[in-house]
Amino acid sequence: MDNENEPQSNGYAGDDDTSNQDEKKPATMREILMRFGAVGNFGMQCVNVVLATSGPGKASFGALDSTGKVGRGMLYGSSGIGAVHSPVVVYKERQLTKEDTFRTALNGIREEQGRLTDANDVLSAEIDDLQSEVERMKDVEMALRELSETQGSQLDELMDLIKENKEINEGLRAVLKSKCLEEVIALVLDIDSDGNFTIQDREIDRLIIGMDLIEEISFDAPMFRQEVIDCGGNVDEVISLIKSMIHGGDGNEDRERCTISIDQDPQEYFDKQRGNFGP
Repeated sequence: MDNENEPQSNGYAGDDDTSNQDEKKPATMREILMRFGAVGNFGMQCVNVVLATSGPGKASFGALDSTGKVGRGMLYGSSGIGAVHSPVVVYKERQLTKEDTFRTALNGIREEQGRLTDANDVLSAEIDDLQSEVERMKDVEMALRELSETQGSQLDELMDLIKENKEINEGLRAVLKSKCLEEVIALVLDIDSDGNFTIQDREIDRLIIGMDLIEEISFDAPMFRQEVIDCGGNVDEVISLIKSMIHGGDGNEDRERCTISIDQDPQEYFDKQRGNFGP
């Protein structure tokens, strides 16, 4: 029930606000003067009609002759036209005032449009700059990705080279161990000068001295002597013992055993050997 008393809206709030602003716009000085002039003109026309129809010596319209009637009619017509012109002038002046309001609003809209156009140009320029920055960042990202992929492949190649170098070093060390073993076995055979295939006493001392002269190996001489004595000095047993000392492990881990270590780096050894033989 309360909604029936509420004013109905046509959905164009902007139009209602504009109409209210036009109706509430105060009259200008020119409009006020025109209103006073129109009111005065309307009053003068009324006074003119009254003076023409009343007063001493004034005959009624029916008592006039044709010339008088024509003159009286022209007076009534001109007075009526003048009286009608007064509100028309006031209305037109009001419309001109409203048109000034519309013109001012239109100028304001145009100025706002100009400001929005400038702001849009600024935003467009900023968007172009951002797009350029985005493209540059994409190029940087692509370069970093390529660099990462290149470094990744280089790292893989480096790891492969390290693995290959390790395998080569292990192979060289195995060769160097075999060479040292060959030298020690040759020394054992040379020590057994009497050909009884047994190394005892002074022969053990000569074997230890000969092994000390081999620069590539190191060992514990007292422990080596004791193990040779324990095996009875048999040449075959001594050779097997020396093999296990160089290559490591003989299947018996119950006690500490003597080992023959390869102290020199295999790569340096073979480089030195190549240098000794010349280019």
